Amino acid sequence: MTFTIITYSISILGLFGQSNNIVKIDSILNELTNNDLFSGAVLIADSSKILLSKGYGYSDRENKVRNTPDTRFDLSSGSKIFTGTAITYLAQQGKINFSDTIGQYIKGLPQGNIITIHQLLTHSAGFDNFYNAPGFSYRNIKNCTDIIPFMRKLNLVYTPGDSCIYSTGNAIILGALVEKITNKNFQGYIEDTFIKPLKLENTCFIPYWTLNDSQRQYAVGYRRNNTNSYSRNNYDYDYGFIPLSAGGVWSSVNDLYKFDKAVFSTKILSKKYLNLMTTRYTKPIWENNHFGYIWIIDDSHTSCIGHAGNSSGWNTWNYYYPEYKYTMIILTNFGSVDVFKLSALFDEILFNRK
Repeated sequence: MTFTIITYSISILGLFGQSNNIVKIDSILNELTNNDLFSGAVLIADSSKILLSKGYGYSDRENKVRNTPDTRFDLSSGSKIFTGTAITYLAQQGKINFSDTIGQYIKGLPQGNIITIHQLLTHSAGFDNFYNAPGFSYRNIKNCTDIIPFMRKLNLVYTPGDSCIYSTGNAIILGALVEKITNKNFQGYIEDTFIKPLKLENTCFIPYWTLNDSQRQYAVGYRRNNTNSYSRNNYDYDYGFIPLSAGGVWSSVNDLYKFDKAVFSTKILSKKYLNLMTTRYTKPIWENNHFGYIWIIDDSHTSCIGHAGNSSGWNTWNYYYPEYKYTMIILTNFGSVDVFKLSALFDEILFNRK
């Protein structure tokens, strides 16, 4: 009985301590927002419940529309978690093998008869960023396969397997692979396989340039000027890229939490394939980060698994902390916010890391 009481007391103290930590994080976010240094939404959850899910600032400053946990933000490269999970899911179904060469499915790519799906997933294939291809334009691009002719024009930047350099080209080719295997465009496959079954009601593939001020569930992206004022990204075709397997998906903190929870609770992938997706396959990059299968394992502070995204108007931090079974999601529509520094601060507060 004494042991039970002591254990219960420790649990209660821990609960109150973490509650105080959440209050501290909320206070920091409120202060940053009040000083016009943050705008967005943040979600923090432990293994059993959501501890914080809140919007800060405005999704549309001019019309005074506030951010909420359901506001949709452009995830930029944070979108790639859908790509890595989709490929791993297809492997679990037996439709591909990680050791297969990409040339078995898509013809004409440089050294496609040598480069494996594993190398694409771990950014070890040698492909350049697709937007560096001569003559590339987003015009007439409707799916990942439409970008493959541009990828065929690009020279490899290193011998496959000899290095590890982050590249949007790898993610686009993986998206085209999904399209080849499933006979669906990438967007449709992700919608049918993840978005609809998991009821991700605020996750979608919509080009930014097609939006207008009446669609207020989408956060306008803002850039900080030299005068410390903010300008909004215009709804410009040439600025807005097509959301595909390399980036540009819209989602909310609540939806990303649903997806992360499904992934790490083995609702989507078996334990075997989840482990395969989140294994450290590469040497440390970016201050002790490693590539799994598109998902990134960040060991720079408290070890976590996920993906970030950075652009001029929106930034993403979406990571799961397996040691503590915590999830931390930061979405902002201020391009000036450093989500890496902010997440490191919250990491220190939550996990008492000095």
